[in-house]
Amino acid sequence: MQTANRLKGLEQSPIRAMTQRCEAVGGINLGQGLCRVPPSVELLEAAAHDFPSIDHSYSYAEGDAGFRADIADKILRYQGLDVDPSRQIVATVGATGAFNAVLSAFLNPGDGVLVLEPFYGYHVACLRFFGIVPQPVRLEAPAFTVEREALQAAVTARTRAIVICTPGNPSGRRFTTEELEVVVAVAEEHDLLIITDEIYEHIYFSPGRHISPATIPGAAERTVLISGLSKTYSIPGWRLGYAVASPDLSRSIRGAADALTVCAPTPLQQAARHALRFPESYYENLRDLYDGKRALLTAAFEAAGAKVGKPEGAYYLFVDCSGLGARSGHEAAELLLEKAKVATIPGEAFYLDDPGIPYVRACFSHPDDLLREAAQQLREGLAS
Repeated sequence: MQTANRLKGLEQSPIRAMTQRCEAVGGINLGQGLCRVPPSVELLEAAAHDFPSIDHSYSYAEGDAGFRADIADKILRYQGLDVDPSRQIVATVGATGAFNAVLSAFLNPGDGVLVLEPFYGYHVACLRFFGIVPQPVRLEAPAFTVEREALQAAVTARTRAIVICTPGNPSGRRFTTEELEVVVAVAEEHDLLIITDEIYEHIYFSPGRHISPATIPGAAERTVLISGLSKTYSIPGWRLGYAVASPDLSRSIRGAADALTVCAPTPLQQAARHALRFPESYYENLRDLYDGKRALLTAAFEAAGAKVGKPEGAYYLFVDCSGLGARSGHEAAELLLEKAKVATIPGEAFYLDDPGIPYVRACFSHPDDLLREAAQQLREGLAS
């Protein structure tokens, strides 16, 4: 049987490939963003208690009504957006399901989408799956700042949308209000859809609340906000995400999500309502927890001679391995796996072209004992 054209040129994710190699050598996997921090005991106990009595059938295509209502409440509290849960929220099978529904709803094969480099690899993989052309906009290291000139230069006659990820994976950038105003201005000038992935919205370390691009004046009617529960509540396997947009945009997203997956898992939507009602202290403790993990792993890489940019959010380090003698991210990842038995992801996985710097990405969403073991292996393995 001939393989479909949409799969031609799609290679195995470098993240999954490194995971397999790490397992083969018995190493510590800091490559894949597995989110190994355990979920809240309170959430698990509440979900287990309610599980026999909750709905085990299909929900509406747009999701369970109570789940969407609680999402709307949280969005109002933490992002200042007043959205109608019945008309502006679509629950999806993970944030990736929301992203794919948006692509299906608004973009055609051959359309172009601006992606900010370094980008999240699955965004580009999904674009290619649907025959959409990723158009890179290089954010220059080490600041990774959005510049209007770079955005304008990347726009062509085929450009239909721009993808923003804040806090960013892998860079850890939290884009400022001024940078997001630039994005919105370019989108307005060229009539572009703004797709904003905010899955790390509650994991940040620099001052100030999370800023959603959807809150920028002029953005609301052309923006789709995508997020989910995987990272904030440490439940990636529950596969719960959502898209938030104007009623007109949401109507099309709902139709696409219905065709792609019917609905998100109903019992998990209802169980997850406990998480969405957590108090402010939960999010404060979450940030403190990750800040400690960030510091632990940063110190180990720096002690080994690498240069670590301080991430403002998310749970990754984007590590410049020039000081280790590496000439590329691939070479750096091989060195770390061979000498320290620590798996990372080559920086090339987050660029369409050579980044010019030997970056690797390391994930610190792991238990502290594993991070301490990885830190020891980095120090000892790279001591020479």
